[in-house]
Amino acid sequence: MKLYLIIISASALIISAIVTLACDANYLAVLGLTALAIAIVILIDSLVATVARLLPKKCADHTAKIYQVGKGEKKFYEKLKIRKWKDKVPEIGHFTGFRKNKIAEPKSVEYVDRFLLEICYGEIGHFFCLFIGFTLLLLFPISKLWLPISIPVAIINVFLNLPSLFILRYNSYKLRILRKNNVKKQFA
Repeated sequence: MKLYLIIISASALIISAIVTLACDANYLAVLGLTALAIAIVILIDSLVATVARLLPKKCADHTAKIYQVGKGEKKFYEKLKIRKWKDKVPEIGHFTGFRKNKIAEPKSVEYVDRFLLEICYGEIGHFFCLFIGFTLLLLFPISKLWLPISIPVAIINVFLNLPSLFILRYNSYKLRILRKNNVKKQFA
């Protein structure tokens, strides 16, 4: 979480400095608008996550084709060396009452099913956060400085959501294999 806070703070300072120089504006005013844009994106992401989590379970059915991860996609994640950095990305499952940073009951089919359900809800939330940040920030220009501030903030939001989405998809591939093995053992 500290890394995310550092990235967000550094981004706010850099965006503010660039916009101040490019638009010949007051740095504190630009910094204030940048902080507002960041707060709006965080609020939007929180609302999207809440709405995603309130969807019916059938929308997060891990057997649906949209949630399937192929071998090519898995290889992409491995090329990103996801295993080395995935544990450094904050996991905030405690807000939903289900932590996804460790498999607590690896031999339980029911537990793995719940884990896959939570992963699918997470995928929905992070996927929509990639786009909604742009649309809502661009909808209400507060000043002439809003566009040069909101676009970089929305882009940074994409780069902060993508790793989580990648991790969820990578982990779901592994969990499906675990589930399949558990089901075989259960009926053996």
